[in-house]
Amino acid sequence: MLLNKGMIAALLAVTFTMTGCVAPPPRERVVYHESSDQGYSEQDHSGRYCHRCGTVRDIDQVEIRQRSSGGGAVLGAIIGGVIGNQFGHGGGRTAMTLLGAVGGGFAGNSVEKHLRTSTAYSVRVRMETGKYRYFTFHEAPPFQQGERVRIENGTLVAG
Repeated sequence: MLLNKGMIAALLAVTFTMTGCVAPPPRERVVYHESSDQGYSEQDHSGRYCHRCGTVRDIDQVEIRQRSSGGGAVLGAIIGGVIGNQFGHGGGRTAMTLLGAVGGGFAGNSVEKHLRTSTAYSVRVRMETGKYRYFTFHEAPPFQQGERVRIENGTLVAG
């Protein structure tokens, strides 16, 4: 019995260690190529406007979910089967092992889905040229709806 408890503790330690090995979602990079004319051009022969400047129209929070690899379900099934095997005798032990494996598989898959979900922010900007541009941030953007922004070195900044 002591050997089984040690085995359970080792499997739990491996499980928590393995959850740290799940790859984070890939980061998307928004790239904007600027022209060499300093971003300004003529507007109706009366003034100038900035190609790199605009106003934030919308900021939407988006949930990014990656497909499950199945590793969480397999690891959960193994751990659940080992724990289930600790209960019952004869045919009851077999039933508890199967029940533990199935329950562990569902739990492991659920944990992996949670770990593979992240939040991003989609920012829609109306540029002074009249065009709309979309930018993705993986953290809350440092500006709000209606605020003036500009593109500097390929990055959207306040101001």
